[in-house]
This record gives sequence, C-alpha cells and structure tokens, in this order.
Amino acid sequence: MSPRVGLDDRTIMQAATAIANATGLQSVTLATLAKQLNVRPPSLYNHVDGLPEIRNKLTLLGLQGLQGAMQEALANPKPDSNAIPALALAYAKYASEYPGLYEATININPNEHPEEIQQEAAKLVELVSSGLRPYVPSADEVVIIHAVRGFRSLLHGYTSLVLSGGFNMGIDRDESFRYMIRAYMAGIKQQA
Repeated sequence: MSPRVGLDDRTIMQAATAIANATGLQSVTLATLAKQLNVRPPSLYNHVDGLPEIRNKLTLLGLQGLQGAMQEALANPKPDSNAIPALALAYAKYASEYPGLYEATININPNEHPEEIQQEAAKLVELVSSGLRPYVPSADEVVIIHAVRGFRSLLHGYTSLVLSGGFNMGIDRDESFRYMIRAYMAGIKQQA
C-alpha cells in the first residue's frame, strides 16, 4: 500500500507533539494520532513502525529541545547572572512551554531507548555538569553526578508541581523558584 499523499514523518511528529503537549504523553496513541491526522490507524504504519518509534522520536525531540533551550540560556546570559540560575530558568520555561515533550525526557532507560537517545541524554548531563563545575571546582566526576542529579530533582519537582497546578498561594512562585536555586547553589558550594 502506498503512503497517503501529504502524510509524512514530519507531519506525524508535529501531530504527536501537539497531542503530547496538549494532553500528555500517554495521550499519544495510534488511535489519537490517526484521528488528529484524519486517517485510519493502519495508514500510520506506512510511515512509522508503531507507537514505540513515535515515543522514541518524541523523547529525542524533547531532549534536543531542552538541551537547545539550556544552551541558548548559557550563550545569552543576562547581566549579573551565572550558569546555574540560567540553566534552571531555561529548564523550567521549556517544561512549561512543552509539557509533553518534557515528559518524554523523564525516564531514559538504556534497555528501552536506542543509542541516539542515550547520546542526547548524555549531552544534556554534560551541559549541566559543565555549568556546575565552577561551583565545585575540586569535585570529582562522582560528586558532579550527585550535583547534576540534585539539580535535576529540584527542577523536575518544581516543574511537575507547577504543571499539575501547584503553588497557588498568594506568594510569588517565581521568587520561591529563585530562593530554591540560591539555596541549592549555597548547598553545593558547602559540599566542595
């Protein structure tokens, strides 16, 4: 069977991204994708090998997007800023603007994801590691990984709560975010 005219990988991934960002990664199914594209689900198999391929592509897009946002933040620093707050703000902004793609970046498993995804995840870890090294200059690689995991945990916790509607008190949540990052930076400096 020949592929449907006008339906290609880019169109499929744009639709999958839109669904993921609007209603969550789990909403991306062959049925919802086919409905969005106004085709029958079997027609998608002319372009993709199935849902795992689509999810892997979403993961790759999410990792690349998050990395790009964080690299841009480092390349275009604001006056009197440093790497950690810039990386943190870029991370939180990306997660809020592209929640479905961000969700796809959360659980990267070497047994489930192809090498290309592993490499993109490693680039992201290295980007954050390089941003953290000036704060813990004498740290070895193990300590740097602990610091990267702590950074990611803080940011994921914060962004997950924001995305799920948390922090509704009358106190500025952005100031809470800045407070959290300052406390984190002070903490890793003490560990050095």
